[in-house]
Amino acid sequence: GVKRQTCFPQIEESAAPYLRLQNVLHPLIQEEQAVGNDFAMEHGTCIITGSNMSGKTTFLRTIGVNLALAYAGGPTLATSFQASRMAVYTSMRIEDSISEGISSFYAELLRIKEIIDHSQRPEPMLALIDEIYRGTNSKDRITGAAETVRRLAGDHIITMLTTHDFELCDLQQDAAVHAVNYHFSERYTEDEILFDYRIKPGRCQTTNARHLLRMVGITR
Repeated sequence: GVKRQTCFPQIEESAAPYLRLQNVLHPLIQEEQAVGNDFAMEHGTCIITGSNMSGKTTFLRTIGVNLALAYAGGPTLATSFQASRMAVYTSMRIEDSISEGISSFYAELLRIKEIIDHSQRPEPMLALIDEIYRGTNSKDRITGAAETVRRLAGDHIITMLTTHDFELCDLQQDAAVHAVNYHFSERYTEDEILFDYRIKPGRCQTTNARHLLRMVGITR
């Protein structure tokens, strides 16, 4: 297992947002299952691809939870944790509201509009967006996600988003958004998928849906 190490974070006021993290862990994952990651980012967009269950969502949560601990004056689960002071906005686990008649997709739109509205202020911010626009068809999702990334491009913003749409990786070629691709990956045995839960540079080259379909007996 991994030995948990905590450190008090170094937080500073900075017009340009940044994260510099070493061996950062999610505080609610059992010690023997926790996997630490190193990550450094300045303003721009981090696009994270990877298969189901590979660690994308947990990584966003790891950063968000540790930042909350850091800004509250507490220790962080990392060997080193340096960050600027930023407003933190998230779009994760958006759910339907039956009583208000709001679908999960519309609820997500409202949440991301709130993030875009805040981004108009000239102050550092971090946006964590999990599986952006998952509630609509792929063509609209890709178009909408690309436009959202462009709206959140600014010298005072870090945007981190997870997606299954490899097309969004092409935003790395768009000089206006300062996008960089990262991914999580897995390897296969005959009847098992093995994850290492480590973030790696570049776009994902694997998908596990076909393997999962075969493993549970839906396909052959």
